[in-house]
Amino acid sequence: MSHLENPTSGANPPTDGLPLTGRKMVSWKEIASHLGREIRTVQRWEKTEGLPIRRHEHQKKSTVYAYTGELDEWFKRREPADDPEADAAFVPEPDAASISEPDVDTLSEEANGGAVAPVAAIVPDAEREVHSSVEPDQPPPNIKRRVALGVTAFAILCIIAFAVYKLIPTKPLLPEKVRLVVLPFKNLSGDPKQDYFSAGLTDEMITRLGSLDPRRLGVIAAASSNAQSGKPLKEIGRALDVQYALEGSVRREGNQVRIDVHLIQVSDQTDLWADSYSRDLTDILLVQDEVGAAVASQIRTALATTIVMSSSKFANHSVNAEAYDAYLSGRFYWTNRGDLHKSIQAYQQAIQKDPQYALAYAGLAGSYALLGQVPYDDMSPLEAKPKARAAAEHALQLDPLLGEAHAVLANVAFSYDWNFDVAEQEFQRALALSPNNPTPHLWFSHYCIVRNRLPQALEENSRLLEIEPVSPLFNTNRAEIYYHARNYDGAITTASRAIEQYPNYWLAYIWLGSALREKKMYKEALEQFSKGRTLSGDHPVMISLYGHALGLSGDAAGARKALNELQNLAQSRYVSSLYFAAVYTGLGENRTALDWLDRAYTERNDRLVYLGSEPMADPLRSDPRFARLLAKIGVH
Repeated sequence: MSHLENPTSGANPPTDGLPLTGRKMVSWKEIASHLGREIRTVQRWEKTEGLPIRRHEHQKKSTVYAYTGELDEWFKRREPADDPEADAAFVPEPDAASISEPDVDTLSEEANGGAVAPVAAIVPDAEREVHSSVEPDQPPPNIKRRVALGVTAFAILCIIAFAVYKLIPTKPLLPEKVRLVVLPFKNLSGDPKQDYFSAGLTDEMITRLGSLDPRRLGVIAAASSNAQSGKPLKEIGRALDVQYALEGSVRREGNQVRIDVHLIQVSDQTDLWADSYSRDLTDILLVQDEVGAAVASQIRTALATTIVMSSSKFANHSVNAEAYDAYLSGRFYWTNRGDLHKSIQAYQQAIQKDPQYALAYAGLAGSYALLGQVPYDDMSPLEAKPKARAAAEHALQLDPLLGEAHAVLANVAFSYDWNFDVAEQEFQRALALSPNNPTPHLWFSHYCIVRNRLPQALEENSRLLEIEPVSPLFNTNRAEIYYHARNYDGAITTASRAIEQYPNYWLAYIWLGSALREKKMYKEALEQFSKGRTLSGDHPVMISLYGHALGLSGDAAGARKALNELQNLAQSRYVSSLYFAAVYTGLGENRTALDWLDRAYTERNDRLVYLGSEPMADPLRSDPRFARLLAKIGVH
């Protein structure tokens, strides 16, 4: 009844029975190059961060090797921080694979003031333990003196090297992931009705750039970009933690479009590149490709990689101008969640103009999926979800690599079909194809709630917030996860922060009020639900939550009034049976609540799958009817 959408430091990892994955690298230089760092840094990571380096001891020489698969997994899990000062103070070891055999001994002697390195420095640890019980012979006094002088000289050299490092300007280390924000393109047409076109074009550009190199280039999604629009660039850089910004403007006259763009380095607000494109609307995809290629070229050094502009989704081809215009209109209404019916109408118009338009089918699928689920539920799931599935499947027939369509199939599979195995497969496909698209991450975090994988839900939300740091929807999603984890204080803090930044965002009041209610702070909860009712225009979900809280607080008359309001609304629009069940649960009328839950099951309501972790359902858990309902849905 919810309502929304290491190894130890310096140790080598054990290898017995584990497959060795990836390419074998046999030198510090090769390992450092693979990780994009200096040799000194990766050697320090081995000692302090547990970097999985393997060693082979042979004839007084220790050679290193590693496997790319292990390094990539370690880097993804550990996310080590760069530390220039620690690197400067760290004394690196020679790369044995890059020097000759005699040079190893020579370096050993020089590091010890001309003396040969002690046995303990070159024998493996296991052998060292065997010899440690034997009292070594005392070296002659002249050897002692030479060793002492060598150690002193080496220490002095280290101090000098560190001082030089601090005094001489060095090139700043690049961030592990370069981040870019595409600020909303300005509409210079003079017609406010064209705002959807510039907004949709911005969104398309975000998608295009976000698919270039998701591992090394993070592109801020549309909601956070829009929220920061108009602010000083330095403030945007701090708020979104970005190194680059792409600004642009659009002037459209009929099917002729002029786009001006320039790329800015945020740190010093330097213009790195600028260009203008005057094209027919049918060539708009070519323009997007050219802009993407130019941006990639300008920041290629920072990315330390070569980007290839190739994808079936972004193939260079012309589009039907009228279809593309309608598609951008649909995308505008989808992104803002302002009117999903208008979004559906626009996507349908795009399909009429171009029946082979795969992206329009994917957009149509997403709109139907939302329209048939809480809290956007203005259409019965029995009607909306099959339409969503059909549109997504058709989109994939036209283009099997559309991550958006796979995400819709995953949504339908877990929220309507209750087929969790298929949902998991489709989510993994969607996330692989569209790693910078926030929607698959959002829906997958909900799926993890349903499967009671709440720590993973938080991890997915963290990835989501990398893409959309200041989105009210995605911060609210985090509050919802805390609520299901019974961390009510965390939910209150997170939802309150979202409301502070976006006081008119009514979905945040759901989780703030719900967390307060579970802490039995009924007066405070009712205040938040009341604000939510006002801001949402008395949406059925807010009436239901308000009535449920009234019932728990002892105001039975107020709760029954809420039931009457829901009944009246049901005369003119779809109202989920789940909302009636919630109010009856608050009144303590569990048998009637279960009757309404059975109706919700018949409706295939999407929120039934959340009952396994939903705190509101706790008074029903001891009832065998409730247990049978969960079993039929497939949740526990």
